[in-house]
Amino acid sequence: MKKIYTVALLCLLLIASSCKTNTENNTSKETEANHVVETTNVDAQMVISTTTGEKIGGFTLDPLTIYAGGNKHTSKNKPDKHKFYTNGSMVYEVKFKSEGFKLRDKNSELLWKIKIYPDKIKISNNEENENAFEIKRYEDKIKIKRNEEELYAIQLGSSSVIINDEALYQLSSDQDSYAYAILAIKEIPEDQKIFILAELLSQLQ
Repeated sequence: MKKIYTVALLCLLLIASSCKTNTENNTSKETEANHVVETTNVDAQMVISTTTGEKIGGFTLDPLTIYAGGNKHTSKNKPDKHKFYTNGSMVYEVKFKSEGFKLRDKNSELLWKIKIYPDKIKISNNEENENAFEIKRYEDKIKIKRNEEELYAIQLGSSSVIINDEALYQLSSDQDSYAYAILAIKEIPEDQKIFILAELLSQLQ
């Protein structure tokens, strides 16, 4: 009798363990599925994708809404700044200056300083604007230089962004603003590029 009781107890333990594992697996799958929906559900005026069709983000300029990093960011606007929130928490702040703007993190620490000139844009990660990336349109291409060294040559056409002769991004509509060249700068995190691009287009239009 004791032997039968022991076997029955072992069976119950195995069944319980199996149920727990299935529950964990299902929860994991649901989390993954929700993540996929979150990162691909971009309902924006402009949607930016890789050439394989993976949506990396986008934006709508009016009202200013940004999709980046798998999240939708809405803005609270003041005359001198925009604060971007997702899920009730502030993520980024854009502080406006007479010659451009600054992208700051949630602690108001400088990430990127953007200066807008009549014929070019400069982007740096310091207040002094040292070692800045310079974006400028030339005859048939947009070029990005740093300390006079050419880093990227960009072409816009057929809704694509071609960087150093390789198509890397797809846009949801044809665009000709040289601000889209910012997508080429690998040193800027992908989500921050989208915030900077949206704010640039707001000021350049």
